Amino acid sequence: MTGCGFKLRGPVILPYKTIYISGPMTPDLRLNLTRVLKSGLQNTAQVSSPEKAELILNITETPGKQILTYDSNGNITGYRLIEKVGFAVNDQEGIELIPFSEIFLFRDMDFSITTPAAGENLEILLVNDMRQDVSSQILRRLGALSQKKPTP
Repeated sequence: MTGCGFKLRGPVILPYKTIYISGPMTPDLRLNLTRVLKSGLQNTAQVSSPEKAELILNITETPGKQILTYDSNGNITGYRLIEKVGFAVNDQEGIELIPFSEIFLFRDMDFSITTPAAGENLEILLVNDMRQDVSSQILRRLGALSQKKPTP
């Protein structure tokens, strides 16, 4: 495998020691993001206030759900789950390191009115999967900062 250039992603090493996460988001996304950053950032710790942070990650989450299909009786048979997350990264002086970007994910889900609990459980699993995916994408985009040197 190494002959073809394949290499597992390792931890991200940033030239910043602290990061603060701010913005309106669901507790589930905040928890996923905290877990991913804690396990994926080797030398950067999350802090509880922006004054202590060298990096500030601003997040705006907009979850959504659309009706996708109906059956011949007018019952809903499918939904589209949407996870739209905007984010930007600034340093402690407010200098923009990563400009505002959006991550837009969706999953289509079948639904049956005869088994609503199964549909609800599937929805929870799909939304959690999308939030995990968003958190991983944000971590990879933070990895681009490893090339930039912090301003003194």
